[in-house]
Amino acid sequence: LLLVVSVNAQHITFCEDFESLTVGDPIAETSKYWNSWDELMNGATAPFIDDALISSFIASSGVNSLYFPDNGAAGPEDILLMFDTIQNITQANLSSLSTPYVAGDFTFSQMMYVRGGMGAYLNFQAENTPGVSWALEVAFDNSGNITMSNTSGTSFNAQFPFDQWFEIKFEIDLSNNNWEVLIDGISQGSFANSINKIASLDLYTRIGDEFYVDDVCYEYIPATLPANNGQVSNI
Repeated sequence: LLLVVSVNAQHITFCEDFESLTVGDPIAETSKYWNSWDELMNGATAPFIDDALISSFIASSGVNSLYFPDNGAAGPEDILLMFDTIQNITQANLSSLSTPYVAGDFTFSQMMYVRGGMGAYLNFQAENTPGVSWALEVAFDNSGNITMSNTSGTSFNAQFPFDQWFEIKFEIDLSNNNWEVLIDGISQGSFANSINKIASLDLYTRIGDEFYVDDVCYEYIPATLPANNGQVSNI
């Protein structure tokens, strides 16, 4: 079992390997850390039409993972992990979160397994309310390419393997706007993001996607202010 949440002077660490849940559990309905898009955007109540289920078919660690099937259409799976320590987040307390982060160091990683010839998708939301601004969209296509973009012109590319677990990791220096991408620990390069802030992870299925997710982790280290200077740490 690996479900760790640690907070020390705003230094936040979180890891989820889904082992505390049961096969078939809808993640947003049963976990106090995950939400559905419909829940936070529209105030929907459980059971959520866009929830995702726990699977034991394949896992990176333990026996459980989160499964996103090919439904022949976009969705309905569309779930969010807010990068904040508040549990059981709802529309009512979105304004009280410490996110979005605009300065400091933020690291995100997850294990992924993408079916051969299929695709996968994730994005980072820039605001607490989903659907307002996408900090980064990360699209895995059926040829093994990753395209990262947003509506303000950010663009970056990398590659990924099929039919095996791999780690995608982002090491983000928000203070200096440097987003580095790593696949299985190997840097693919870095870029400046035209929307340089981050609030949550969104996992969604497009047409032709089929993938599994495991070992989702993030860490946030607030900016350290210089002795004789100041900078924005949160807006």
